[in-house]
Amino acid sequence: MGNIIGGAAVLVICLIFWVQRDYSSEYGGIFPDSVLIALAALSVVLIARGLLRRQDTGWDTTGRLGYRDLGRALLLLTAWVVSLPILGYFYGGILFFTLVALLMRTSRPTWKQILLDLGVAVVVVGAFYLAFTQILYVTLPELSL
Repeated sequence: MGNIIGGAAVLVICLIFWVQRDYSSEYGGIFPDSVLIALAALSVVLIARGLLRRQDTGWDTTGRLGYRDLGRALLLLTAWVVSLPILGYFYGGILFFTLVALLMRTSRPTWKQILLDLGVAVVVVGAFYLAFTQILYVTLPELSL
């Protein structure tokens, strides 16, 4: 059921963005349009998978995250967006990426797992930061002191 709900939500979001798109140059929409089409196609696959595989798959489902955990992740995402003007993209991204990774664990994290989550957060957020600022020339929010 989660695949159907998740796929439908992403499909609706893609539709909302598709209807509101407006580009200032002839080729300015190639990348965003291709991302929207790919997301829509993947969400249709996710919905189809949820509809076709409704029976028990035999997988061990112990330790799965529930809807409460999804709500907690969405609250953290909202808090990250609100904190962007203060913490900036880089520092806020590392902080909230690490918090989400730690809070989504099904068992108490060890120090090694915490450091691993922090390291992954630094690499992923840093890579996105460099891609946006150095390749795509998009300015991202900076730390304001």
